[in-house]
Amino acid sequence: MDIRVDLTPGRPASPERPASAGRPGEAYAVSAEFYDLLHARAYHRHALALAAPAAAARIGIVEAGAGTGLVTGVLIGASIVPVHAVEPAAAMRAVLLSRLHPPAGGPAGDRVTVHACSALDLSLGGMAGLADLAVCLRMVPCLPPEERRRLWQALAALLVPGGLLFLDRPPSRLPAHPVHRGLGQVRLGIDTYGGQLTRCAEDGLIRYDYSYVVCRAGRILRRARETFLLWPLTREALGTELAAAGLVLEEDLAPNLLRARRVD
Repeated sequence: MDIRVDLTPGRPASPERPASAGRPGEAYAVSAEFYDLLHARAYHRHALALAAPAAAARIGIVEAGAGTGLVTGVLIGASIVPVHAVEPAAAMRAVLLSRLHPPAGGPAGDRVTVHACSALDLSLGGMAGLADLAVCLRMVPCLPPEERRRLWQALAALLVPGGLLFLDRPPSRLPAHPVHRGLGQVRLGIDTYGGQLTRCAEDGLIRYDYSYVVCRAGRILRRARETFLLWPLTREALGTELAAAGLVLEEDLAPNLLRARRVD
């Protein structure tokens, strides 16, 4: 993305805010403000693909890592069953709750419950078998391998036999060199919000640097940045992990959207 700005004349731009420190509950403390503005398009295709599985659910739906609710609204609107939106990050959960109240779609919103915990904590809370559909988007690569394997066990426990799990395809390898991608620009009033993602390899992991900028009349008002580390995972390794938890990887539902089924 190319943002052309003129810093003169006028006051200098505010210093860039650093990435969150990674303490529990502080993830997305920077990105939450910009999430719906600059990331919504990335969810659109997956959200549309999940409408039919949500409509077919007959017991309940669990969305692990609900974020700001970009997919949650589709799951609620397409279904007739209880929806459990699980989001441990306080900043994202604040946007999610604002989106759901007043209830999304009127009375349909009465079916959604927001859980301020991880999916693992939800399964340990005596809620096993509460769903026949689980959704986990843009979350799995951010988990260390041991925590990721525990997530599969937790989701399998939440699903009834035959229940479905949908997740996006994790990156399978490290980038050979830094990759830059613009997140687009959105204008609100006299301000323009923009962002850029830089992906690079770092100590066997994939480093995602999100840089955000707010401009007014050609000047940068402020910058913000947040960094995430992702663990690469091949489809074969993913299938092995899922199978160990009693989940069988099936065919893709849509490009980069995987489906697994809970076996007896």
